[in-house]
This record gives sequence, C-alpha cells and structure tokens, in this order.
Amino acid sequence: MKYILLAYTNADDWQAAAAQMATTGELPPEVLKACEFYEGLHKELTETGEFVTTEGLSEPVHARTVRKGDGGPVVTDGPFAESKEVLVSFAILDCASYDRALQIAARVVDATGDAVEVRPIGEGPGPMEQ
Repeated sequence: MKYILLAYTNADDWQAAAAQMATTGELPPEVLKACEFYEGLHKELTETGEFVTTEGLSEPVHARTVRKGDGGPVVTDGPFAESKEVLVSFAILDCASYDRALQIAARVVDATGDAVEVRPIGEGPGPMEQ
C-alpha cells in the first residue's frame, strides 16, 4: 500500500536557514546533516523497493491558497493555515504495512527532530485495508 509522509519543520528555523544560505551561500550544519540522512534513506528505500518519490517544497512565502469566494475563486498569499510548523517536503512510499511506514517516519523524526505525518494514499472515505 502507498503512504505519503509529510515532513514539517519550525518556520523560524527554516527562515533562518534560508537567510544563512542567502548571505553565506552555505546551509547550516544541521540542515546538511539532515540532507545526508535523507540521501542514505533514499538509497536504502530504493534498494528495498519501497521508494516511490520525494520532493522538497519551496518556502511558505512562495505558497498561494485558492479558495471559493463570492465572485469565484480567490487567490491569497501564503499557506492555507498560519502555523509555527510548515510543510517542507513529502515522500511517497510503497510499504507492506502501516507499521512499516510509521517505522520509516520514526527514523526521520529521530534524525531530524521534525514532525512527520503519515497518511495512506488512495483509500478514500471509509474503512482502510491494513
């Protein structure tokens, strides 16, 4: 079954890393360490056949939200909800079980300290197959 892992980080930390990159051309050491972890995990999950895809997202300042308005769709700047944590990346995995997807997410949390939301893909409303 496929699962999406949504990785979140602290908005202030992300802004600080982006500012450092803009001024020095270098990422903070903790970001580089996280990148190394993700590269190793990607290789491992590719070898096990569980990796489908992953992408990092641009900063929330570049996000736009489209909502229904009285005169039609309305576009506003920023993500849907104001939050101290922002969505930074996603990965889609094809795992044998929900528990396996949660094990992988736990490894990400251990390595980065950031939150990871795990959701099954494609089941729609109603009971989910395990």
